[in-house]
Amino acid sequence: VAGVVGLGLNLSDATSLIGSDCVVSKHPVTGELGVVASFKKRYITLAPVAGVVGLGLNLSDPEGLLGGSGDEGFTVALLERGHEGLRMGPRHIPLNAAFMNGTVEGEDVWIPMSSILGGQERCGFGWNMFVECLAEGRGVSLPAGSIGAARSVVAGVGAYSRVRKQFRVPIAEFGGIQEAMAKAGSDGLITIAGGDVMNAIVDNHEAPMVISSVMKQNCTERGRRIVECGMDIAAGSAICRGDKNYLGNAYMSLPIAITVEGANIMTRSFQIIGQGLTRCHPHMSD
Repeated sequence: VAGVVGLGLNLSDATSLIGSDCVVSKHPVTGELGVVASFKKRYITLAPVAGVVGLGLNLSDPEGLLGGSGDEGFTVALLERGHEGLRMGPRHIPLNAAFMNGTVEGEDVWIPMSSILGGQERCGFGWNMFVECLAEGRGVSLPAGSIGAARSVVAGVGAYSRVRKQFRVPIAEFGGIQEAMAKAGSDGLITIAGGDVMNAIVDNHEAPMVISSVMKQNCTERGRRIVECGMDIAAGSAICRGDKNYLGNAYMSLPIAITVEGANIMTRSFQIIGQGLTRCHPHMSD
C-alpha cells in the first residue's frame, strides 16, 4: 500500500472479548494452519479510514493443532482492509465531532498464521502486545487534547473576560470569574506538566500501562473541568451555536476522550487500581 497506512485497534472496549473468538484450524483446501475467527466490534478508532486493523482474539485450540508452538488465549492478528470476510465501517458520528470511529465485523474469517502478530509462536501472547501499544497512545494523545483545551480556554476565555462588561465593569474583575479562571489555569498547568513527564517517558522507549492510565483518567477529567469553567464564564456566547462559538463543539465532544478504551470508570477501577495493585503487590502476581 502506497503512503502511510492507518492502523485501527479493536480494543476500544478494553475489558471485553465478547464476540471476538477464534479457533485454530486447517484450511479446507490447502491444509495451511491458521484460525477461523468471528468478531463484532462496534466502536473502533480509525475503522472508516484504516488500511490495517489489529484484532484482539480469544484463541482456542480444542484439537491441539498448535503442537506446543504457541498457546491458547488472547492473540493479536493484523489484517489488511481488503481481507476476505472483513467488514470495516460504516462511520459513526460521535457527538458531531470530526473523529473517525466505526465498526469492524466478520464471521468465520480465515486468518493464516502469517497474519498473527509474531507468528504461531506468539499465539496467546497478545495481551502484552496490546498493553504496550495502547499505553503510548493513551498516555500521549488524550492528555494532549486536554492541554489544547486548557490553552484555548485560558487564552480565549481570558481575553473574552477582559472585553465583556457587566454593569460597565469587565467581568474579569468579578471574584467568581477570577475563581473559575484560576481553576482552569491551575488544571491546565497540571495537565501540561503531566504531558511533559509522559512524553519524556515515551521518548525513553518505555510504555508504562498504569502511569499512562493515570494520565488518561486524570488529564481528561481535568480537561472536562477546564472546558466547563470556560462555558460558565462565556455563558450565553458559549451556548449559542454559530461560527464565532469556539467552545460549544469542545464542550459537546468532552465525553469522547473520557470514553476512549472504556469510560474513566473502567480506567480507574480496572487499570489504575486493578493493574496497579497487581503489579505493586509483593505476592499477588505470583
